[in-house]
Amino acid sequence: MILCENLSKIFNSNTGIKNVNLNFEQGIIYGIIGYNGAGKTTLFNCIEGLYVPTSGFISHNNIKTTNEKDFLPYRRKIAFLPNEDYLYPNLTCMENIELATILKTGKNKLLNETNELIHYFEIDSYFHKKFKECSTGMKKKVQMVISLIGEIDTIVWDEPNNGLDIVSNIKIKNLLNHYKSKNKTILFSSHVIEFLENFVDHCVLLNEGEVVENNNIKNIGSLENLFLKYLSKDNIEINLE
Repeated sequence: MILCENLSKIFNSNTGIKNVNLNFEQGIIYGIIGYNGAGKTTLFNCIEGLYVPTSGFISHNNIKTTNEKDFLPYRRKIAFLPNEDYLYPNLTCMENIELATILKTGKNKLLNETNELIHYFEIDSYFHKKFKECSTGMKKKVQMVISLIGEIDTIVWDEPNNGLDIVSNIKIKNLLNHYKSKNKTILFSSHVIEFLENFVDHCVLLNEGEVVENNNIKNIGSLENLFLKYLSKDNIEINLE
């Protein structure tokens, strides 16, 4: 379980997140949505421990983990997937996976579960290709597999379905529902409304760094209408001559 209490991370431009109060429970898939720059990635980076909050705190399993020393044991159990590429470009996909296994588990042999995920996402078909030479979808699948290496209790994925085809998106849904059945806490962001509406259990909408909606997806109805509620009509109406 993750608790964000009065959590703020303010940058020089006054952007970021402001006084966020959220409680993420086990066995639930949370969709974190918002416009570009709304604060989704900032929130994820705070939960992962990449950002030190300006104010407020985060708790993992009722233990405050804003302090880096206290947070380290919990950080190892977070399957974090950032939106940008972060692996070594000149290593092959397999070499990146092997290196991540050593760093995350101390073992120099791939875990059985990792091998299963490699086959599930068909990464073995481009094992020996350099990471920088892979397509966007290939890179994303390698990074998803790496995020899930080791003992995890929380999944935090920032727009994982960017660049993926329909089959891969279906596989993501099935995979995360599998982890949901194992009582993991799952946080997921995406701009694909159709994907979210048929997948997440709970929706959190951020707007200008603040939580403006926090509700069960069944109580929300149309996510498109929810977005439009907080968007000026001047931004979406077209006036071409």
